[in-house]
Amino acid sequence: MLQFVPFLEERKVKIVRREKVDDSALKDCISDPILRQVLVSRGVTSDKELSPDLALLLHYRDLKDIKEASERIAAAVINKEIVMVCGDYDVDGITGTALGVLCLKTFGLDKVLFDVPSRYDGGYGLSFKMIDKAVENGVTLIITVDNGISCCEAALYAKEKGIDLVITDHHESLGTLPEAAAVVDPKRCDCNFASKNLCGVGVLFYVLIAVRAVLIEKGYYLSRSAAPCMGQFLDLVAIGTIGDVVNLDANNRRLVKAGLQRMHRQNAQIGVKALAEVSRIDMAKIDPVSIAFDLCPRLNAAGRLKLDDNPALLCLLSDDYDKALSLAVKLDFCNRRRSDFEKVMLAEAKEDALLQANDNVLVLYRSSWLSGISGLIAGRLKEQYQKPCFVFAGDTENVTGSARSVPGFSIVGALNHINDAAPDLLLRYGGHSMAAGATLKVTQLKRFKELLNKEALILNDKGEEEVLSDGILPESYFKDLDFALALEACGPWGQGFPEPVFDGVFYIEETRVLANRHVRFRLRTDNTVFSAIRFRASVYEKNLLPGIEVKAAFSVGVDRYYANERVEIKIEYIEPV
Repeated sequence: MLQFVPFLEERKVKIVRREKVDDSALKDCISDPILRQVLVSRGVTSDKELSPDLALLLHYRDLKDIKEASERIAAAVINKEIVMVCGDYDVDGITGTALGVLCLKTFGLDKVLFDVPSRYDGGYGLSFKMIDKAVENGVTLIITVDNGISCCEAALYAKEKGIDLVITDHHESLGTLPEAAAVVDPKRCDCNFASKNLCGVGVLFYVLIAVRAVLIEKGYYLSRSAAPCMGQFLDLVAIGTIGDVVNLDANNRRLVKAGLQRMHRQNAQIGVKALAEVSRIDMAKIDPVSIAFDLCPRLNAAGRLKLDDNPALLCLLSDDYDKALSLAVKLDFCNRRRSDFEKVMLAEAKEDALLQANDNVLVLYRSSWLSGISGLIAGRLKEQYQKPCFVFAGDTENVTGSARSVPGFSIVGALNHINDAAPDLLLRYGGHSMAAGATLKVTQLKRFKELLNKEALILNDKGEEEVLSDGILPESYFKDLDFALALEACGPWGQGFPEPVFDGVFYIEETRVLANRHVRFRLRTDNTVFSAIRFRASVYEKNLLPGIEVKAAFSVGVDRYYANERVEIKIEYIEPV
């Protein structure tokens, strides 16, 4: 059963070690016993699953409706139709929209329009407003990315207006599929694609690979230059995949790793390079962490604020570095403003959360809050209290909320049940098991809260959060750069393929607070002394004193801040024994 942290400032954590499993299947290819256990415990059974070779990517043929989608888009390219790509306003949707526009133009299409809605005007998904804009501009084909699976009414409206629709999405279907020329979504119940973990930009990437194949088959490139290499867009796929926090199965790891390798070689979109410069990221050293905590927040930031325009997509589409840099600077400013709003909202939300200490789910609302930041607040509260959290915002009759959930409780499943029991309650909803959104009348919030708490009765609060550990790390590994590099090479690590965490008991020899945010520890075992860092340390952790014994959970990485690579021990949890 799930375990939760009580409403206290400090976490109560129980370190649970993974059970040892049979790793004989990897003995011939992985010599290090610690590394073998790490990989086998995450479901790896052969070195093939760790290979970054793109030739091992799952084939697109098993995606339902891929034939219909690729043939319709290829026909649009051949016939020089006007196409519109309609995305979502988050990182996945923005990178997916940029991929669609850039790739179709690379295929030779002259007129490719795009539309990404505002969180505050039009909301999520394909809308009548988008379709009207398409009609005005002579569009004959709309391609959605990261949305569309639940837009049945908009799909019918597009058909009435004589516009073909190809939906590419990765969200759960709510039942009836929209009427369209094709609906490509690996989460369709009748789709046999082996991975259900593609994000929106990943699904569109697969569709466009199939489009390229159709164009070659039809002889489109016989009188033109060679068919373009699809690898040139993998930086966008990698950023969108990391930003959407989808499970990093073997297929997604290959896509992300290939995208990272291209960025390391400076083979990235001009807008990505500009954003990296503003974020002070060395492209040669970019990694999933810097993408998740530096690039993605900036791409998301403008959409979270009430602005007249969103420079994120224009930045990714720019073919002029100076213009891209100017747009990246704007995104950086937006991110700073977003951070200011978030601090205020989080403080207020924590006050309100205290009033729901005995509830299974937190359902919070203030009319002064920004809906564009509600998902961030829900995520922060979910992490602190280990409970599903729904945060609503807005000062209109209808309010929109974002939810983040915990393992074992599907938030979109709960919304489905609520919609079945009270069809008049939810005006709009959708999402994943771990993240979702909903719109309802502000007067219905109390009723919604009661129903959601009933759905969450299966949750069992035991007062502790579990940190899953891969066990004790031998002392010799704390300064073993080869081991740290080998761990890194087996990544990227992330959702569904968690970064290895080890644990142990140590003595603190020295502490140093850095920038009033982080703590550098000098720790000692029986036979070795090593340095470790706790990023974003709590006040409690900043006050741990030299001379005491502590237990800690930590990860092992590679520090490239200085000229020479060295082992970096990052503390995930630390407390006195």
